[in-house]
Amino acid sequence: MQSHAIVRTAGVGTALRSGNDPGSGKGRGHGARDLLLRTVLVIVWSSGFISGKLGLRHSAPYTFATLRFAVAGALLLAVALVRRDAWPGWRRLGHLAVAGVLVQAVQFSSIYVGMDLGVPSGLAALIIALYPLTASLLAVPVLHERVTRGQYVGLVLGLGGVALAVSENLHLDGGYVAGLGFLLLALAGISAGTVYQKRFCRGMEPVTGNAVQLLAAAVATLLPALFAEGFEVTFTAGYWPALIWAAAINSIVGVGLLYALLQRHGTSQISSLFYLVPMVTAVFAALLLHQRLGPLMLAGLVMATAGTMLAHRIRN
Repeated sequence: MQSHAIVRTAGVGTALRSGNDPGSGKGRGHGARDLLLRTVLVIVWSSGFISGKLGLRHSAPYTFATLRFAVAGALLLAVALVRRDAWPGWRRLGHLAVAGVLVQAVQFSSIYVGMDLGVPSGLAALIIALYPLTASLLAVPVLHERVTRGQYVGLVLGLGGVALAVSENLHLDGGYVAGLGFLLLALAGISAGTVYQKRFCRGMEPVTGNAVQLLAAAVATLLPALFAEGFEVTFTAGYWPALIWAAAINSIVGVGLLYALLQRHGTSQISSLFYLVPMVTAVFAALLLHQRLGPLMLAGLVMATAGTMLAHRIRN
């Protein structure tokens, strides 16, 4: 229900571009609501690295991903059945499943594997922060979106801030190589998946559409969870909060909000928000995982914020 409400309020960018007086109360209200939605997206997406890191203390990565997707998909399925929502046709189901496997299964399970192999959450967030560049470049030939020189400058500036912020804890050794490979796979998943979502799944019904995508992701990760990990999980008191947060907040609210904003704004504009994710992740990691937040991290935060603001000045 929460993701359904998000979609209904996510059309603020259209209203602002359609000629509302910027000085009117309505225009200001829509702008504030849009800013709030973007802020929530950054916070929720950042928290996913922390919930994943906490969940991996009690579960193997593909197993945690499978349980996350299954719980979230079951919640939305129950809501859809109670409300008697209409389900998409077979062709639409196929497109939704493909987008779900890419955005949910490929991205998040690969992030979990990478962190399980020793990649810190900050470095994992840095690699996924390349998503604005990769998604924007992919959106040019696929979605025919126009990315201006100013946007590229903003995106590169934001990437520089991200690199500066995590440079304090960047240590490459043999143990990280496989983990970095999985994180690059995660980057490919979210980049291709969000472009595919906007190309083939426009106007997705938030409850049934997300349910299909999550259940498809659960099926995709179930095989490696069973045969590679033996479905390894220890259901302790500390495991449940991480799993429930990952399922309800990260999978339902976070991905639903991302899709809602992508429907109303250009891929380049929304994806550039992900430059802020490593910074927020670092703050969460310092508070919850007791990781150090040093001066380079703070300097990178300023630089990445400036790049994000520059990229957002250009409307698609």
